[in-house]
Amino acid sequence: MEHGYVDKDYRSTFYNFYAKKGRQYRTDCVRLHFFDGSVRFDETRTDIVSNDSRPQDHYFGYIVLRPTIIATLGRSVLSPNIRRGARGRAIQSVHYVNLLGHRLPVWGFPSMAQHVDIAVCAHVSCWAILRYYSETFPQHREYLVHDITKLAAPFDPGGLVPSLGFNVLEAERVFQAAGCLPLLVGKRNSTSEAAFFSQLLAYLESGFPLFVAMPTENHAVVVVGYNWRQSAAPPGPASSHVWPQVETLLTVDDNLLPYGTVPLHSAGTAPGSPSYTAESFEAFIVALPDKIYYPADAIEAFSRRVEEWLTRSLRSGQEPIELRRYFITTVSRLREHARENHTHLGDILVGLLMRLETAQFVWVVEYCSVAQWTEGRVGARAIVDATASPRDPVPLWLLHDEDVAHVFDRSSAEKRISSIQLDRGGLGPLPRVELNLRPVVQSASLSAEPADPGGDE
Repeated sequence: MEHGYVDKDYRSTFYNFYAKKGRQYRTDCVRLHFFDGSVRFDETRTDIVSNDSRPQDHYFGYIVLRPTIIATLGRSVLSPNIRRGARGRAIQSVHYVNLLGHRLPVWGFPSMAQHVDIAVCAHVSCWAILRYYSETFPQHREYLVHDITKLAAPFDPGGLVPSLGFNVLEAERVFQAAGCLPLLVGKRNSTSEAAFFSQLLAYLESGFPLFVAMPTENHAVVVVGYNWRQSAAPPGPASSHVWPQVETLLTVDDNLLPYGTVPLHSAGTAPGSPSYTAESFEAFIVALPDKIYYPADAIEAFSRRVEEWLTRSLRSGQEPIELRRYFITTVSRLREHARENHTHLGDILVGLLMRLETAQFVWVVEYCSVAQWTEGRVGARAIVDATASPRDPVPLWLLHDEDVAHVFDRSSAEKRISSIQLDRGGLGPLPRVELNLRPVVQSASLSAEPADPGGDE
């Protein structure tokens, strides 16, 4: 326990709200730090010590307790590895904590409980996304909780107004005012429910936390992760997007501890789990960076056209295309992945990726059969220009399978394509690419069920 902690987010609300109230509130907070059992506090030395003299390797984050009488869980960053029930992959960034002369890193996603009065669920969801951006990308400035209440309107609302919350259009305004390029996707405006969720998963796999609105629940949360089904769902009569392969989503909900597990259909009953399902999601906002002009609905249509060409090109014995998956990444991150998987990709394909003249952001589209999906491999992959116009007829940079790569020259209006044999003999199938989210690895101390499953988490 760290007493007398000065929390900048709480102070922003204290000076602008709580200091004006009749009840007196403290100006300082308490911060709780979480370690595993190998770390102890040495009162004589006033130090935290571990068996291996590396307490930073055993740190799982912190929770700030603010003196607001109710809704006291303040700014927090916890590792999803200690959240019982969390699994799959989650959007995380590294946060550094200074404690007793130690600089402790923790990978996680920012969270807090809503204040109820000065900030409610929509404010907290916007705050969490913008705090993740400011911690991850240096070009994004930091916004405190009270800053969010002012961004939601063209004037400083003050008084009672923040406690009344705001709608999804005002949330879109918050992200725009914060320097992002928000894209609002609604279920009613999508061609189908499947199209809505395929876009949601595409942006989530791209590493963008999603502001999700649930009007029927009068609530908003941040979706930060997903977990694939253990056994692949069978494909439909035609090839489909991989959304049905998702088993659960991970959310940061200001009413719960972070990384709540949300099923797609039937709600769970475990203590601390959300009472809603993905079916309650009616709209989401993705706060995009500059230089991404090719939206997910455009890549869905284009990926189907590429699939038709690949299907016609299938040779005897090759596995059919039954699933499609796509996400955005940077070309530098893609090259990093290629270097790490050099032994699986081969010299020629890695060389093509290293020399490919692309924009900073690209769409990665993967095609596979259900059998390939189960084994974590793909049959073909396309690299698409994320800065292309949706009306661009061929926004491709590269298209390849296990044997041949087609490089597209986008420097002129002529469709010039170079086909190159990859000569990957003996290297085996192409591995599936999972780049932007970190895996959730449950702490060994949580591997067993709690002694009292009905008790508090």
